[in-house]
Amino acid sequence: MRDLVLTIGMLFYTPLSVIAPAAGLAVWEWFSLFSPHRLVYGFAFGKPLNGIIAAATLAGWLISKERKRFTPDALPWFLLAFFVWSTINMAFAPYPEYSWKYWNEAMRSFVPVFLVFVLMTRKTRIHGLVWAIVIALGFYAVKGGLFTIIHAGASDRVYGPPDTQISDNNMLALAILMQLPLVFYLTRYTQEKLLRIGLWFAMVLEMISVLGSYSRGAFVAGAAMLAMFWWRSKNKILYAVLGSLVVCATLSLMPAAFWERMNTLHHVGKDTSFEGRVQAWHVAFGYAKDHFPFGAGYNAPALSSIFNYYEPGAVLHVAHSIYFEVLGDQGFMGLAIYLFVILLSFRNVRIVIRQTRDRPDLAWAHDLANMIFVGLVAYCVGGAALSMAYYDGYLLLVALTSSLREITNPAYSEAANNPLLLRPWQRAWKLPTPNGRAAAGKLMRGVPTAHNLRPGKSP
Repeated sequence: MRDLVLTIGMLFYTPLSVIAPAAGLAVWEWFSLFSPHRLVYGFAFGKPLNGIIAAATLAGWLISKERKRFTPDALPWFLLAFFVWSTINMAFAPYPEYSWKYWNEAMRSFVPVFLVFVLMTRKTRIHGLVWAIVIALGFYAVKGGLFTIIHAGASDRVYGPPDTQISDNNMLALAILMQLPLVFYLTRYTQEKLLRIGLWFAMVLEMISVLGSYSRGAFVAGAAMLAMFWWRSKNKILYAVLGSLVVCATLSLMPAAFWERMNTLHHVGKDTSFEGRVQAWHVAFGYAKDHFPFGAGYNAPALSSIFNYYEPGAVLHVAHSIYFEVLGDQGFMGLAIYLFVILLSFRNVRIVIRQTRDRPDLAWAHDLANMIFVGLVAYCVGGAALSMAYYDGYLLLVALTSSLREITNPAYSEAANNPLLLRPWQRAWKLPTPNGRAAAGKLMRGVPTAHNLRPGKSP
């Protein structure tokens, strides 16, 4: 039955992706994050259905009148530089035949993200993509929260779909934490009362799901996320009281096994798992230093011939850190570009907040940028103990900061991009004129746009 429903859905999604590439991109990312083909048991199980959506979206974009350029800031180019460097690095990898498989997986994460820079040009499109992220990850989060409650927080942990980037309990927990701020954002910009109530219940269940994963890294990242959310909120007293009540009530449900697991954070020096991570970090640093500026290639530092060269006789471990994962895989050059992408993302958030200050028509972008900032903080903190450097969910948050920066920039408003206002060379790249905003205002006066929507009103 599930196979039939998924197949019938494909008959709708595929032509939609050709007709409306922006909608196709949202479906593409929903497939990528949700992995519905892993939840069926018949003929559709494991089939590359997402590839069909990807091909339809790319074809629709190429033949459409949609723009063919990135957002005008530096972030997309540095992200592209990172992927290009990782490809060049493969030529110097000691085991390229092994790493190419993981390069292919990373490529499938990066390609739709590059389309985000191109297609996410309006509030309605961005909201559609945010909903796709929340629905895809929220399914596993709500399911995990209910699982934890039903089993009374027993030692059975919450896991993600098999053979995906979030199949591990730790990685699923961090992915949930990254999208939790987006759920809160949607509670403020959703008109339907029942839907808002459902989103609030989903947030509580998602927090329970994170605890049910028994992930120590997610526990620390969750604390950092809540602290950052409180710091950037306007109603600090209200959220402090409500947050304390929810957190205390949730923690009171957790059994002794959970607290035994968390208490190991006080004795990391005696923890064999932490010792293995330190060994993996030493391997990543050692290989990158010996082969400067190159790395070993995607996932190659975990191979015994490399790992045991630097740690003889040790049990093999993956990096368990986005920073050391990139260092070992891509070398010092790759790590430098990767860190710069993160810094540019935070810088974009600051620019968006500055551009939307005292702008009621752009309050939605201001709030979304704040929530993306909170999600990125959770990723940077939790990622220090997990191997999720190339995760789709993180890359989407990065790309959305660039789209928001462009949309909220007065020189790149929707009206300023009216082709009638552009010189021929500007029209080819769809660049606005210096005084495009003023001129467009005269032509577009009285025409409703996404910026005319009231804060809190759905697109």
